[in-house]
Order: sequence, then structure tokens, then C-alpha cells
Amino acid sequence: IRYGMVGVLSTALDYLFLNLSHALIGGTDRTLAWATAIGFCVGLVNGYYFNSRWTFKYNTKGQEGKKFSQFAIISLVGLGLTEGIVLYFANNVGHDKNLAKLIAVIIVFFWNFFGNKMWTFRTTHKSK
Repeated sequence: IRYGMVGVLSTALDYLFLNLSHALIGGTDRTLAWATAIGFCVGLVNGYYFNSRWTFKYNTKGQEGKKFSQFAIISLVGLGLTEGIVLYFANNVGHDKNLAKLIAVIIVFFWNFFGNKMWTFRTTHKSK
């Protein structure tokens, strides 16, 4: 539930910055990829901060750079998936960029959750 709540906030910020930056940098099909990446970056930073501290309650002390890098790698793969899905549905299927983004968000949500749960914020339990 927490991951979903952080995801909703990150997605709202992502959408906000997607639309804001797309409008500011020209609003054309050629600028859509840049606007998508800008929204993604804002969502990435928000998602890492709240997921590391609240969702997974992972103690990143002394590992902040490593853990953020792992989170970023999972998210960059997610960005690649998002870009492909958004561009495909917006340019080839004719969907509005926001509907295309929603389709991508649903698919990439699962990739990001399981990637981060299994790698970035994996906890190892030592037997006594």
C-alpha cells in the first residue's frame, strides 16, 4: 500500500512535469521524449526518497550513493519501457500522451516494485 501511495505521488509529479515541460519546450511530437524524461526524473527523486525511508524502511546510511544508483538503474530500465510505450501509443496508435503515459505507468509499476524489492531494498537476514 505504501509503495502504491508513493507511486501515486511520484506519478502525479511525473504527469505535472511532463505536461508543464512539454508545453514550455514546444509541445511537439519531437519534444515529447524530453518532456517524458523530465517528468520521470522528478518522479525518480521523489520515489527514491519516500520508498527508501517510508515504504521499505531501509537503512541507507553509508550506502546512499549505492542504493540510489541501484534505484536509478531499475528506474532507467523503467524509463526505457515508459518511453517506448508512450511514444508507441501516442504516435502509432493515436492515443493522447496522457493516456499513453497511464498505460506505461501501469506496466512499469510492476517492474519497478519487484526490481527494487528484490535488488535495491532487499534485506538479508543472518541466522543466529
